Order: sequence, then structure tokens, then C-alpha cells
Amino acid sequence: MFADTDVRKLLDSGNIEFDGRSEPTSECDVLLRKIAVDIRSELPTTALLPSETVCWPQSGLDSDCSRDTTVHVDAFLYDDDDVDELVNQGALSREYCAKCGCREIMPLTFISHSLSIDQLRFAFTVLVPLSEHMKGTLIVDVGSRLGAVLYAVYSYSSGLVNAIGIEMNEDFCKLQKRVIENNGMEANVKVINDDVRKQAKVVSAADVIVLHNVFSFFLPLADQTECWEFLRKSTRPGTAVISNPAIEAITEHLILSFSISDWLEKIETGYLVAQYAGVNQDLFNDCVKLTLYKVKHRDEAR
Repeated sequence: MFADTDVRKLLDSGNIEFDGRSEPTSECDVLLRKIAVDIRSELPTTALLPSETVCWPQSGLDSDCSRDTTVHVDAFLYDDDDVDELVNQGALSREYCAKCGCREIMPLTFISHSLSIDQLRFAFTVLVPLSEHMKGTLIVDVGSRLGAVLYAVYSYSSGLVNAIGIEMNEDFCKLQKRVIENNGMEANVKVINDDVRKQAKVVSAADVIVLHNVFSFFLPLADQTECWEFLRKSTRPGTAVISNPAIEAITEHLILSFSISDWLEKIETGYLVAQYAGVNQDLFNDCVKLTLYKVKHRDEAR
């Protein structure tokens, strides 16, 4: 049984403050970078596996992505400088020819199924700061993939916070378990190879739930709808939810039995992003994508 800690108090107070530290976690970042480099050697540049089933969205936010013009570049494995280097080496292209043989060059669409280290740092030092007061908190990552969220929780909390990843792909689960064991994280971090809809006990125990590019690229519409209905039913009031993209945007094409605003309260964090990023526009653009919510109590829902 995990402790009911300060996450709910923080969200209930509405008093989330940035302490001015944009680079307080160099050792944590070094660990994450080391893990990212280690994982690269086990995966192709696209970080996609033959065992994955990709459902290219036909409607909704990501319907502009197609198999022929979309490239997966994992943001945890490769930062902007790494991508530039891949392009210079000829291992990656930014454009494609819309009409073979002509000069009508179009930009490729880049997507990532992982949060970047910058986004992870912002999530766990600003949005939901993993201080010693958060000891015993449970953070659940739905669709944990390479495990970036799990490693970040361990690193930024100095191993005091518990993290569970739920991932359907067995190969990715094996990879995560190797990283967890190789870095001595077993006491606080685990990964479950399962469909999230079968893990109601874990989801209902979570103090924080992380959702990054979940469902839309991996499940048909009916299953996506079921997953959101499940999350609505299974999450506890007061639970924090960090999502990228915003949940309103990624569910607008689905027919749900509830409205997102009746389930979740959106927490204003734009000022935190501005203070955190300062004059770094790229950092601002990355971190502003993260949306923070609080699961409402039943009597708060309209």
C-alpha cells in the first residue's frame, strides 16, 4: 500500500511555485543520458520494433501522420543536437520529395513516443516536484515503452518514489527490466507487461499518472474509447495526471460517455513554463506541451 502523500495537497492548494532552479539536477540528467545512450545500441535509429503494431490514426489530432511521411525519432534517446548529427551523417532526413524528380520538397513529420530529458526534468522538478516529502508516492506510466519516465522518477527522487510502468509490448518490457536491474532500481521501480485495462488495482493506487502519446498510434478507435472509459472509472479523486498532448485534444474525435471537464480539472501551469524556460524558446516549446490535471471528486463534477 503506497502512501497518500503531498501530491493531492499540492494540487488542492493550487499553489504550485517554481523555485528558480532550471538546472538543479545535473547528476540526474547524466544518469538519464547514460541510460539513453545504452538503449540506443539495442534499437534501430527509429526505436521501433518489428513486434510493434502501429495503427496510423485516420481521425483526430494525429490524423496528419502517415506511414510514408512520418518518422519516429525518440526524444529520450536523441535530443536536438543528436538529431542534427544523424542528419549530417545521412542516417536521418528532414525532408521528402513530394513528386519524385522535382524540387517540391516537403518536411517530414517527426513524432516521439517518449518524453525528452528536458520534459522529464520539468515534470518531476516543477510540475510534480519529487522532493523527500513525496517518499512513498506511486507514479504510474501508461505505455512505458523504453522506460524513460520510470528512470526519471527514480533519478529525480533519489529512489524515494515508487514507479510502475504498464506496457503491452513484451520486448520493450524486457528492455526496461534490464535497465532497471543494471542500474539498481529494483526496489522502487517495476514494469508490468499487460494491457492497462487489466490493471485497475495499479491505476487506482496511483498518486500521479503519466500519459504520453498513449493509445492513438497503437489501438483502433473502439479500444481507445475503452481505455479512456477505464481511466475515468479507475482513477482516484485527487490523483495528478500529466499528459502530452492535452487530453482534450487527443480525445476530441472519440465518443465518450463523459466530458473531460467533468473528470479532470486542468491546472494552469503556463507561468511555470515561462519562468522555467526563461529566454530558451526551444525549452519553452517542449515543456508547454505538458498539461497537468487533477482528478475531480464526484461532487465537483457538473
